[in-house]
Amino acid sequence: MVSALKIAIIGSGTAGLASAAYLRQEGHNPEIYERFDEPKPLGAGLLLQPTGLACLARLGLDHKAIEYGATIHNIYGKTLNNNVIFDISYSDLKPHYFGVGIHRGSLFTLLYEEALRLNIPIHTGYEIKGTFCQNDKRYIIDKSGKSYGPYDLVIDAGGMRSSLRRHGHIRLDKPYPYGAIWGVLDDPDQAFGKDYLQQRYDSAHIMVGMLAIGRAPDCPTPKCTFFWSLPPGGYEDWIEHGLDHWKETVTGYWPELAPFMDQFKSTDDLTHAQYSDIIMKRWHEDKLVFIGDAAHNTSPQLGQGANLGLADAFILSQILSQYHDVNQALYAYNKARKNHIYFYQIASRWLTPFFQSHNKLAGFIRDTSFGKLCKMPYIKTEMLRTLSGIKTGLFTHMNPGQWHPRYDLDSPSTDNQPSYLTNNPKKGK
Repeated sequence: MVSALKIAIIGSGTAGLASAAYLRQEGHNPEIYERFDEPKPLGAGLLLQPTGLACLARLGLDHKAIEYGATIHNIYGKTLNNNVIFDISYSDLKPHYFGVGIHRGSLFTLLYEEALRLNIPIHTGYEIKGTFCQNDKRYIIDKSGKSYGPYDLVIDAGGMRSSLRRHGHIRLDKPYPYGAIWGVLDDPDQAFGKDYLQQRYDSAHIMVGMLAIGRAPDCPTPKCTFFWSLPPGGYEDWIEHGLDHWKETVTGYWPELAPFMDQFKSTDDLTHAQYSDIIMKRWHEDKLVFIGDAAHNTSPQLGQGANLGLADAFILSQILSQYHDVNQALYAYNKARKNHIYFYQIASRWLTPFFQSHNKLAGFIRDTSFGKLCKMPYIKTEMLRTLSGIKTGLFTHMNPGQWHPRYDLDSPSTDNQPSYLTNNPKKGK
């Protein structure tokens, strides 16, 4: 029996909260340090894939996520001249597969309440700025210089702005030339449906999308996440030109969005997001490990951030309980996660210029080829495997059924779905 470990987790985001819950399940003693005075989610909505749902199932939370969120069956995107770029359905991969659009606040609530139920200590108002080892234990240091410990392990789940990553850990830290503005909209009549993600494109420099995300924890009204691609340097211009001018631009690209745009009353109703490509040489050192966006931040083009973070947290907890030596466990964890994470880092970096860049050639290639590729059986299957979060290499993939049988590729099951989800819903156009 592996001895119970005393573990400090930096950050109460998706990866941090999930990691604490998994570790408590395995008999360890985790505690969380959060820089905010009150833990809270950052961001609008996200798309849970079968991988992320399988991880949540290990905590008994996938049903609740499905209940909170909107079940996504189809991905549909087209250009202004109605050239279809994406028209794919999870069911074309496996009939029981689907995604879940969910408000970040809803996912946070599920994981936070689970942490409280498991009596995991959450220390708020602690901005951790450093860490050191002493007498074979690890300590953490806050911004005032006060240290806390000793711990058998420190887990950095502090997100893309992690303060514990040193330059020696990082192979690449490069901002993307494009970001986005995000907002949450009420969709009481579900005019944009509840089972698809829709996008519109103009070359590679304009991308606008709507993702159904179900309901927020404190509101029963169905909602959507809206996003509009924007270069980081264009944010000030966006503010200067004014909201009304921008709304006209949006509805010029997508007239059906006009009634939704009226919900934005000021620029404060939208959040500006910037992305970086962070690649580390390895995700661990002596009794310290990085998970989630702290370890492998990417463009959100493939929508895998939360899913990779959940997988990190779950797999780390399993491996730690298989080794008596923490550093041997961290080495094994690094090896176990390498292929899965590297594939999505490379795929995100490769795909992003086709949707968010000033590259006209990339836009032309996408417009003339992606729709045709979606109709080729082998390519379509690989696209769906990539979307579902299960790829581990160009010709390899994993099976989330190894994490939970409800999401097994080879043994279809629908006991995790409301009965209406077994129908074949009409694709959004």
